[in-house]
Amino acid sequence: MPASRINEITCLPPLWMPPGIRRKLLDQGRVTIRWSRPERKILQKKRLIPVSQWAGKYRVVTMSSIPGPWKNDVTPYLTAIMDASMFPSVRTVTLVATPQTGKSEAVHNVVGSCIDQYPGPVLYVYPDELTARENSRDRIQPMIESSRQLSIYMTGVQDDSGMLRINLQHMPIYVGWARSAARLANKPIKIVVCDETDKYPATAGPKETDPISLAEKRTITYRNSRKIFKISTPTTEHNFIWQSFIHEAEARFDYWVRCPECDREQKMILDRIRVPEDMRDPNEIQKSLAAWYECEGCGAHWDDQERNRAVRMGFWRERPKKTDDDSSPGLGLEEYLEKHRPQKIGFHMPSWISPFVSLSDVMSAWFACHYPVKDKIKLRDFLNAHKAEPWLDYSVERDEHRILALKDERPRGLVPSSGVVAGLTAAVDTHDDGFYYEVRAWGYGLEMESWQIRAGFVQSLAAIEQVLWEDEYLDIDGTRYVIHGTLIDSMGHRTAEVYEWARSNLGRVVPIKGEQRMAEPLKWSKIDTYPGNNKPIPGGLRLLRIDVTYYKDLLSSKLEIQPADPGAWHLHSEASWTWASQLCVEFVNDKGIWECPEGKRNEAWDLGVYNLACADRIGIKYWPRPKAAKKPKPKPKEERTGRIALW
Repeated sequence: MPASRINEITCLPPLWMPPGIRRKLLDQGRVTIRWSRPERKILQKKRLIPVSQWAGKYRVVTMSSIPGPWKNDVTPYLTAIMDASMFPSVRTVTLVATPQTGKSEAVHNVVGSCIDQYPGPVLYVYPDELTARENSRDRIQPMIESSRQLSIYMTGVQDDSGMLRINLQHMPIYVGWARSAARLANKPIKIVVCDETDKYPATAGPKETDPISLAEKRTITYRNSRKIFKISTPTTEHNFIWQSFIHEAEARFDYWVRCPECDREQKMILDRIRVPEDMRDPNEIQKSLAAWYECEGCGAHWDDQERNRAVRMGFWRERPKKTDDDSSPGLGLEEYLEKHRPQKIGFHMPSWISPFVSLSDVMSAWFACHYPVKDKIKLRDFLNAHKAEPWLDYSVERDEHRILALKDERPRGLVPSSGVVAGLTAAVDTHDDGFYYEVRAWGYGLEMESWQIRAGFVQSLAAIEQVLWEDEYLDIDGTRYVIHGTLIDSMGHRTAEVYEWARSNLGRVVPIKGEQRMAEPLKWSKIDTYPGNNKPIPGGLRLLRIDVTYYKDLLSSKLEIQPADPGAWHLHSEASWTWASQLCVEFVNDKGIWECPEGKRNEAWDLGVYNLACADRIGIKYWPRPKAAKKPKPKPKEERTGRIALW
């Protein structure tokens, strides 16, 4: 008879009874023992169910845009993850996911199921103490209290429901944080949840290892039944979550969807999310919900509702180990688990499979980091928060050969012909021993195609005056061009000298100061005194501050344009290898700021930045192209009638 139906049992008197009582009971024959309700509850054998089914029956979501009973069909991609995490062989589960995908709630479901079906000590690890306390108060305790199945395990003692430790009738739940080695030590733990691992410090203390390793050591006594969860949105490729996903997981899984129209199975990728060709404004895309996903099979356009249908019909599939070629997909999740019985598995969840993220949100974020120019900070956020991929140091791998390929056939000093040039600008980089300069020509239109005319080094400002305003710049037809604007770097040991020279050439020269980050690319400031001695500048001087990060991003993108394409950055035929190497030297550091390695020269790079800023200052891209002279109308042809024309 099943244990759940046992109310009483008939047996011989047990051996532990006192001998006198046992003899009297033996004289009466067999003994009938009846179980009390608490005893029946303890002896009752539960029918174990998968985590997803348990969550559907007993879990209540409190902090969500859709509060109430858990519904597996809202986030169907989480169902298989929850069930796979309790597969007998699985010990570690890595979830690389974007925000708004439900990754943390899925792990809460697993913990809730374990409380009810596989009890054992639990340890939650958060990045810091404040986050740990907030999650205990706002998520973990409400998860237990709001579930009719979990609430029966509460003791009812107020001290047992503390912020950092929750004592249930049959198991404890600890809450710790990565910066406290003490909170991660001296406890045998069966289930470890490491949440937002990429926000952890490198070590848990001055003499400790990293927080994840410290937490994992607590599970040694449960090595045959432990479960370790590592959850995070990725940041960089060398941080915890990506290293666990790529190098630790024996198998990595991607979510495949099924087209509602043609039933084609496919992995959703960013390149197939589309918007109308004439729509580039991020705000307009988000407001109009104009984005769609294009099926790779039948070309059907999925809006957000159709995308959700495709996701509901989807499944997890192994990512190929040696290649990311989707034409040779691996096994399905269930088949892989049964066949290989892995101990460590990983899942990758981009934002576009989530019902909480619109396809238009994805494309709006994409265009925001690419137009009008690439924004490194926004691009990093897009990779992490939508693509669920780590940030790779985003510096275009420029090399001297690619830069020298931008040379054309013009000699130094010659302006391009055929009426393509709108005007000239110049930039001057100030050094203690002299001045580096570059003169560039600019084409008409928003593409801002540019040609190097002349570049070099001189020792005095008088020599710069000759380069800028005395030497002639002609095209092959003899047309003369003048320099419409000049920017000169005013920082360093020669600031007062540069200020005085700029003041004596008002209207032709503007002193500049570079800033790493500004709200706008160009901004004017008023300078009233000379540096060092506070001597008043007669009439004052206007200093142009420029966002060098903005213009370095722009220059980097222009150097990638092929010479035959609009907007290219051309060099004259005599440009040297040294000049090309200076255009390759700077890189973007982890903070998204361009950096020059110590001891490297970068004058060519800085002059390109200043020339771009100068072209913006004078608005050369908006200059109208001169209208072509009207051709005289041709005379009407003589009518041929076979007769002599009479006139």
